[in-house]
Amino acid sequence: MRPIETPRAQKIEDFQRRTLPLIVWSVCALIVAAMFVGRARRFEYIGMASALEYEVSSSARATLETVVVDLYDDVEVGDVVAKLDDQPLLASIRTSEATIRQLNAELEAARSQVLADTGQDQAGWTVDLRRFQIDEEQRRLETLGLKVQTEGDRVELARLALELERSETLLGAGLVSRSEYDIARLSHEQVRRRLEDNVVLLAQTEAEYEQARSRREAFERDLPQLPRDDPLITPLREAIAVENRRLEEIEVLRQSMVLRSPVVGRVSQILCRRGQAVVPGEPILLIAEQSVREVVAYLDEEAGSRIRQDSPVLVSNRNGGGTVAESVVLRVSPGVQVLPQRLWSSPQVPAYG
Repeated sequence: MRPIETPRAQKIEDFQRRTLPLIVWSVCALIVAAMFVGRARRFEYIGMASALEYEVSSSARATLETVVVDLYDDVEVGDVVAKLDDQPLLASIRTSEATIRQLNAELEAARSQVLADTGQDQAGWTVDLRRFQIDEEQRRLETLGLKVQTEGDRVELARLALELERSETLLGAGLVSRSEYDIARLSHEQVRRRLEDNVVLLAQTEAEYEQARSRREAFERDLPQLPRDDPLITPLREAIAVENRRLEEIEVLRQSMVLRSPVVGRVSQILCRRGQAVVPGEPILLIAEQSVREVVAYLDEEAGSRIRQDSPVLVSNRNGGGTVAESVVLRVSPGVQVLPQRLWSSPQVPAYG
């Protein structure tokens, strides 16, 4: 005898009442278990956010004349933060100016000798060549003299600019009179205009030098034979070349006298004071970037094996709460080291991680 088959509607009803609740509860249990496992694998560590710091140092041995900024001042890229004593630089400029005057006198003596030798030389083109060479070296020497003068003007202008800025600040605070500020402003304006005029005159003199050099080269191309080194002109030419190299040293030294901020940031430390001798590479002050790019997290020794490079992390503010950013682990320390003292449980017992 065949058993009575359960109707389809009854089967569905039995499934909904008995089996389906069991399945739903089983799935929920699995989800809860997964959440607990995930929660158990989530760790929290203390990290310290620190901005990159840049050292501002001198490239030459000098004496610190002044530090323009104060501690925790905000600075922009290129802002003047300190100035070195420019007396050695000014001494080099005065020495170069004296040497140029000496070379001018020797060049005039050579010109007089050429004029005296006119008509006595067997090859007339030799005298003419000397004239072209002397004219070229004269323009070259004038160019060099103007360059040295502009370097001196730039040094003085940088000093007056700082004085003007300081006077403007003191004027706003009511510590100097308007007349004292006007004196500083007019002095700065006078040197600035003189520098601008010398720059224009330098460009004109350089053009005249190029023309004189072209005339000398064109004359040499038409000579019957190539000229040998002239014992009258060659020493002057080499002496002028030496002064050109000295001018390059002066330019490098002048640029190193004024120290500027390399980044947008805030002065975090001032390590040297006015009148202190500094050596190349010795930091005078530190400037920290205003934006934080990295956070250094500190783990205990046992937790070091849990963290891997490129692991996802959530960065949160300990005081404000909430997620600040999502990031990844960039690097993991290869060894154990002493943690910062502020993370020690006891000030007398170092912590490692």
